[in-house]
Amino acid sequence: MSRTQEYFRFKWSHEHTVHRLAVRLYNTLMRFVPLQIKYAAGKRLRKHSYPYLLVQDGSVVVQIGAPRDTLHAGRSRGMYFSLFAGKRGKVLMIEPDHASLTEYRTVARALNGDNLILCPKAVWSEKKKLRVYVNDFHPASSFTEGTKDYNADIMRGYRVIELEADTLDNILAEQNIEKVDLVSITTNGAEKEIIKGMQAIISKGLPFICLAKTGPDYQEMMDNIGYKLFSYDDRGFTFVNKDQEGK
Repeated sequence: MSRTQEYFRFKWSHEHTVHRLAVRLYNTLMRFVPLQIKYAAGKRLRKHSYPYLLVQDGSVVVQIGAPRDTLHAGRSRGMYFSLFAGKRGKVLMIEPDHASLTEYRTVARALNGDNLILCPKAVWSEKKKLRVYVNDFHPASSFTEGTKDYNADIMRGYRVIELEADTLDNILAEQNIEKVDLVSITTNGAEKEIIKGMQAIISKGLPFICLAKTGPDYQEMMDNIGYKLFSYDDRGFTFVNKDQEGK
């Protein structure tokens, strides 16, 4: 059964200093728990909840945004997608931070996640060069220029890098992936721009899109492109293609 009520943890600001410190502390402590233990436990906890319930053995999933701090904390959405998709499945993980992808490669080997395809790119509405603000102590909070408006105190924790970005449609074509069952976007405010660059895969009937709760009016935006709210999930929303619903 889909969840129709918003999770309580979305009732406060995830950008507040207290929340950031709490998450950082949790991530630090969880690094000491063996990988096999925390991901086995996490898989059991998630197997009856969305969006993980939508990923079956053989599913093809795209995860955009894969920071290494959530990976080591046992909270990596992409890694759980890999575990649920199984050996017959495929998970394309797109992340601009090469350090994060290096660590994902190591963890995937430890967890037998040989269905992962790691792509070191940024995703946007067009092919262009982007300025990205990176927080080395909390990689999950990194963001693309123009998507956040932080004060000077917060910005001191970030460094700036420039990198090439491309649309998801172009990246999928490069990877020879024609059919996708679910796209998950967790990018701290870049979701709207990324959606603009994935119209080809949407036109093919992409069944599900997951968006992190990082901005307003997401439900209206998705309704305009043919998707309706299917369930609240652990990062925000899971939307279903109106034409695919019930199939």
